[in-house]
Amino acid sequence: MAEQKSKLQEKINFYLTIGVFALLIVVPPVLCSLFYLSRVPDVSWGDGSPTYTRIWMHRERRPVGIGYESRRIFVQYSETEICVENKLRFFLWGTSYRTRPATSHTTMVLVNNHWQQTGQVCR
Repeated sequence: MAEQKSKLQEKINFYLTIGVFALLIVVPPVLCSLFYLSRVPDVSWGDGSPTYTRIWMHRERRPVGIGYESRRIFVQYSETEICVENKLRFFLWGTSYRTRPATSHTTMVLVNNHWQQTGQVCR
């Protein structure tokens, strides 16, 4: 009976150790990222084309949280006309605030080597 208890204790110790190491690996980068986002307006990356990804700290009065926006090419009609998909999502913390992701599709055209939105919905 004592051998079963020691094996059970070994398993519990093993899983607790794994859990603590996982927390030590995950929590500091998350906290540092949130601190960094609280100090800069936003973090964006993309390759200069009409596609990009942007993360920012939502700093309105209430609710507070993180905003995420991505824009990707949805359909390419020609070399100078494309349809892009815009996705917007908020991760808010609060008691009763819930948001749904918003997705839109707009047409963009290439004018003087710069992509510009036409304001039209994709075909």
